[in-house]
Amino acid sequence: MDRTTPSDATLVGAVRRRTDEVVATLGDLDEDELLAPSLLPGWQRLTIVCHLRFGAATLVRLTDAALLGEPAAFYPLGREVQRPRTLEPDDGEAPAEVVASLAAHGRRLDASWSAMTEGQWATVVHEPAGQGDLGALPLAALLLLRLTEVEVHGTDLDLGLDDWSEPFVRRALPFRITRLARRRPSPPPAAVGDGGSWLLVATDGPTHLVTLAGDEVATRPAEPGEPATATIEGTSRDLLALLLGRALRAPLERRGDVAFADAFTAAFPGP
Repeated sequence: MDRTTPSDATLVGAVRRRTDEVVATLGDLDEDELLAPSLLPGWQRLTIVCHLRFGAATLVRLTDAALLGEPAAFYPLGREVQRPRTLEPDDGEAPAEVVASLAAHGRRLDASWSAMTEGQWATVVHEPAGQGDLGALPLAALLLLRLTEVEVHGTDLDLGLDDWSEPFVRRALPFRITRLARRRPSPPPAAVGDGGSWLLVATDGPTHLVTLAGDEVATRPAEPGEPATATIEGTSRDLLALLLGRALRAPLERRGDVAFADAFTAAFPGP
C-alpha cells in the first residue's frame, strides 16, 4: 500500500492556491482561447479543464465514501467507457460554464479536505472488486495525486503559470517512484533486455534505486554512489518531469549503460 504523511495545511493549501490560480487565469480567456491547443498532444485547454473538473468532483465522492467505510470507484461506469466522456463538456455546456463548474467543484473539495482531522488522512479508499484504477490508497495519497493534477496540468495549459512548487516536487518525487510498479509493461520492453537497475540521483534531494527483473519492480531509498546498471542524475524537479512525461528544464546526466538509462521511459511509460 502507498502511504504518505501529509502536512494537512501545507498540501491542502497548495491544492487550493494552485486551483485558484488556474481558475483565475482561465477566467480571463475567451472561448477561442479556451478551445486552443494545450501542451498535451491532442488536448485543448478545455479538455484539461474538463479533466480537472471531473477529478475534483470524483475526489469529493471518494473521500465521502472512504470516511463512511464504503467502496467507491474512480470511474463507476468503467474507465474505458467513462473516461472519454469526462474530457468533454456536458451537452449544451459552454466553455466558460466548464470553468465555473471547475471552480465550484474545487471549492467543495477544499471544504471537504479542510475539515478533515489528522487521523482521517490515513483512511484507505477501497475500490469495488474489478475496478482497480487507483489501488488501495490512503486519503493522504489522494491529496498528493490532486496536487499533481493541478500543478502539472496548470503548466500544460500553456498560460504562463508558475512552474511546479517546491512542496509538490519534494513530496511527489518519492511517491511517484514507489508507484512505478503499477506502470511497468508486461512483458518488459526489449530495450531493457533481461532487466537491470537505475539509480535516480536528485542533486537537491534523495536518491532512489529502481530495479527491474522480469515483471518484478523494486524501489528503495539509496545512496548516490551505489552500483546500478545506469545512473540518471538531475534536479528533483527534472527527475519528477521524467516520471511524469513532461519537459525538462535542464538535461539529465546519464552514466553507466547509457542505452539502458535511455530505456527508462520505455520500461515505465505513462504516468
